[in-house]
Amino acid sequence: MTQYTLPIVGYGTFVVVLILFGLCTKLDGDSTPTFTEGANGSVRRSPLPFSTDHMMGSYGMLMDATAMCVMGFGFLYAFCKKYTWAGITFNFFICGLCFMWCQVCTCIVGSIFEGKFAKAEINIEAMIGADLVTAAVLITFGVVYGFASPTQLVIICIIEPLAMKLNEHIVIHFLHTSDAGGSILTHAFGAIFGLGLTLGMGTKAKNIPEENRKTTYISDSFAMVGTIVLWMFWPSFNGALLYNDITVQQRVVVNTYLAICASCVTGILTSALLHKGKFAMIEVQNATLAGGVSIGMSCSFNVAPWVPVLIGGLAGALSSLGYAKIADALEGLGVMDSAGATQLHGIPGVFGALAAGIVVLATPNSYNQYFSRETTWTDGEGVSTGAQFGMILASIVVTTLISFVVGVLNGLLLRIPLCDKVDNALLINEAPFFEEASEEECNGGREYNPLMGHTMA
Repeated sequence: MTQYTLPIVGYGTFVVVLILFGLCTKLDGDSTPTFTEGANGSVRRSPLPFSTDHMMGSYGMLMDATAMCVMGFGFLYAFCKKYTWAGITFNFFICGLCFMWCQVCTCIVGSIFEGKFAKAEINIEAMIGADLVTAAVLITFGVVYGFASPTQLVIICIIEPLAMKLNEHIVIHFLHTSDAGGSILTHAFGAIFGLGLTLGMGTKAKNIPEENRKTTYISDSFAMVGTIVLWMFWPSFNGALLYNDITVQQRVVVNTYLAICASCVTGILTSALLHKGKFAMIEVQNATLAGGVSIGMSCSFNVAPWVPVLIGGLAGALSSLGYAKIADALEGLGVMDSAGATQLHGIPGVFGALAAGIVVLATPNSYNQYFSRETTWTDGEGVSTGAQFGMILASIVVTTLISFVVGVLNGLLLRIPLCDKVDNALLINEAPFFEEASEEECNGGREYNPLMGHTMA
C-alpha cells in the first residue's frame, strides 16, 4: 500500500466533483431572493411567505434521515473490535462525498433521459434524495466492510450513485413504481450491488483471519446505539419526500412506525427461538430494523393498521432467520457479506416489494393509492391490480439486474493497480489506516463471533 494513493485519488475526485458541482447544480427559485420596486423607486426584497406544504416543512425529517446515515449506520458499523474506528470514519467519509456527488448524478441522469442539459436544483427535497442514495452506498459498505480499502471506497462512491439514479429513473418513470421508503430502490439495490461487488473483487471468506471478525462487549454496545438511532428515525426516512401531501405523509409515518415496532418484537423473539432461548446480538442489532426496510414500498398505501404490523413482523422473523441460517450458507458459496446487509436490506427489501404487490392485488381500486410521484392513475386507463403487480415484479427484476451487473463491473474495476488493496492478513483490521490504532485498544472486552452466535473462549 502506497502512502499517498488515497490523498491523490481522493483530492483528485474532490476537485472533479467540485467542478461538476459548479457546472451541474444551482439553487432553486425559493432559495434566491426576489425584489420588488416601490412607488418611490425604492427596491425591497420580497420574502417568501410560509406555506404548510413547502418543502422546508420536511427539514426536521431531512435531519432525521441524515442522522440515520451519519450516526445510525456509523455506530452500527462499529461492531468489529478491530474495525471500530474505521467503520465510523469510513461511514462518515462516504456520507460527505455522496451527499455532494448525488446532486451531480441527478443532473447527469436527468439530462440523459430528457435529451437536453438541465442543472439540478439544490433544495431540501434534493438533499433528502441524496440521503436515500447515500444510504444505498452505506449498505454496500456493510457488505464490503473490512476488505475494501479507502481508495476503493472512493471509486464505489462515484459509480454506485450513478447506477442507482439510473435505476431509480427507470423504475419511477418507465415502470411507474412507487417506492417511497426505498424497499428496492435503496435497500435491495445497495445489498445486491454489494454482493456483485464482492464477487468482482474476488474476496473470499476463508482469507479473513477469524480473530479479526470478533466483536467485544463495548463494540457491540456501540453498534446497538446505531440500531436505536436507525429505529427511532426510520419513519422520517420513509416519509420525508412527501411534504406536499400531509395525508400521505402521516400514513407513511404511521405505517412505518407500526412495521418497525413489529419487527423489533419478532426479530428478538426469533433470535431466542433459533438459539435455544438466548439472543444473538447481531440479530438484535439488525433484524429489529427489518420492518422499516420491508414497509418502504407499501408505507404510503391506505391499508388497515394490521397490514404493516404483519409485514414488519414477518420481515423481522425472516431477517433473524437469515442471520442465523443463511449467512453461513452464503459464505459457503464464496459470497462474503461482513455486516449481513443481505439479511437486513436485501431479503427484507425484496420481500417488502412482493408484499406491496400482494397488497395491490388484494385492494380494489388500488390506483388511488399506488402511484409514483410523477404519475396520476385514473380509472379506466388499464391500470388493473394485475398490471400494477406486474410493474412491481418488473421493478424487482430491473433493480436486481442493474445493481448486480454494475456491482460486478465495479468490483473488477477495483482490481486495477491504481486502487490500494487490503492484504488478506489485514482484512477487517483498521491498523493500516490509523496512526493511533493499537492492539491493546482493540483487544479489550469479552470476545465472541457474532456470525456463530456464541461466546469465544
